[in-house]
Amino acid sequence: MRRVLAPILALGLALGCRDATSPEVLAFGPRTSVWLPDPSGLILHGYYSGLVNAADLVIADSQSWATAWTQLTRGVGLPPALPAVDFRTEQVVLVALGQRRTGGYDIRIDSVVQFQRASVAYVTATAPGQNCVTTSALSQPVDLIRLSPKVEPIVFQQRLVVQDCS
Repeated sequence: MRRVLAPILALGLALGCRDATSPEVLAFGPRTSVWLPDPSGLILHGYYSGLVNAADLVIADSQSWATAWTQLTRGVGLPPALPAVDFRTEQVVLVALGQRRTGGYDIRIDSVVQFQRASVAYVTATAPGQNCVTTSALSQPVDLIRLSPKVEPIVFQQRLVVQDCS
């Protein structure tokens, strides 16, 4: 278990050390707006999905949305109806952690910051610490938001947090 967590932690620390003053973000120009979590923008947050691979997606049309929703809800019981999205004024931002061997993992879109030349979706992935008690069920954490107005392009910046349960 330690052999698996060490590289994940190192990668998470490397990604998590970037912030709004990092050279990559500064190249996007001045900040013009910020989206913060809002219950009306949340489409789905869950720990079990049909997405076994990690993904950072911006969905901007109804055909791609229907395909993504079918994959997302595959194998999770009776699939819920496809949520309505007005792609003339909105887009869907989806992040998936990929399949994990236990529970205790999570992923969330913390904010989307629009800069003059691009936008950054800040994402937090959470992993259970060494002393955490977790379910032994496979999990596939996912978070989807409705983003309006549409912003493009979107760059994803993910940080990893290991939750200490001692």
